[in-house]
Amino acid sequence: MTPAIVDGGAAARFAAAAAGFSRHRALVLGDVMLDRYVEGTTDRVSPEAPVPVVRVEREWAAVGGAGNVAANIRALGAQCDLVAVVGDDEAGRTIDRILGSLAVGRRFASAADRPTTVKTRVLAQGQQVVRVDREEDAAHSRATEDELRALVQQRLAEADVLVLADYDKGVLTAALLRHVLAAAAAAGVPAVVDPKRRNFFEFAGAAVFKPNRSELENALGEAVRPGDAPWMESVRQRLGCTHLLLTLGADGMALSSPGGALNRIRVRPRSVYDVSGAGDTVSAVVAVALASGAGLGEAVLWAAHAAAAGLAAAGVATVSPPEIEASIARAAAAENASHAVEHRLRTPAARP
Repeated sequence: MTPAIVDGGAAARFAAAAAGFSRHRALVLGDVMLDRYVEGTTDRVSPEAPVPVVRVEREWAAVGGAGNVAANIRALGAQCDLVAVVGDDEAGRTIDRILGSLAVGRRFASAADRPTTVKTRVLAQGQQVVRVDREEDAAHSRATEDELRALVQQRLAEADVLVLADYDKGVLTAALLRHVLAAAAAAGVPAVVDPKRRNFFEFAGAAVFKPNRSELENALGEAVRPGDAPWMESVRQRLGCTHLLLTLGADGMALSSPGGALNRIRVRPRSVYDVSGAGDTVSAVVAVALASGAGLGEAVLWAAHAAAAGLAAAGVATVSPPEIEASIARAAAAENASHAVEHRLRTPAARP
């Protein structure tokens, strides 16, 4: 009896699709921020307070929030325009330089009256000691909202997919969301949404709505039931999205589609160093895959492998197509090895 063999062509199919990612363009709208990292060692407690003293060994910066989604899209090889807001400060200029080096198209609305959001993380022995946030998260002014609306309208005609990356920092107001989603629908551009609490129920019309467990529980006021197809379908209909993609951390993802179809996807990471930015990676991969014509089920599987690969890096990180392909190939090899062992255990030994 021949053992069951997992599809060994999955990695090759992803590689073939990835070869065409460069022909597609994503438009990202959302809250951009600068992630600063200060890393060092610690071997004593401060005499001034019961906190560790960190001896700094290196520092670096990366774009976070919607900027990290854009960076991930570029790492996949697709083209990307980002519409966001930055302050008239050094952090805003640093974001512009980093994104420019990645060939991300930047369309920034001005906000001279408030700072660019900056999150500074202090790390010691691979662990985060403290995070310091510098931000204002009130909704932006009507003038800024109008500027963002115009910038999106300018770029939407060239986009194959729209990503709305919400971090509750004031960019995605309810009025702006209604306008942008209607414009995307009129243009035939699917929208992938990564929501936050403030405007959670304002994304009706999205092709893919991607909350995590805590976001959905907080919005609904009840525990999620990712294995309950009727419950997932009722939530999908309430949100007004075509597909509900619920991310569940170590438990993978649950995808609810029209008609009540429910898929559970889980890819075990080889190691977990830092979960920062994993959701951004999923949004980017799903968006680029949809733009390239992939089916959503396969897009989500690719995104799960991308997220698993990204967990091994410190801080927000991008994931390349070869890393995703390698993860898919490892999973197929491991599953085939498991089936082969199971077959040997079930097959009676031949008599001498």
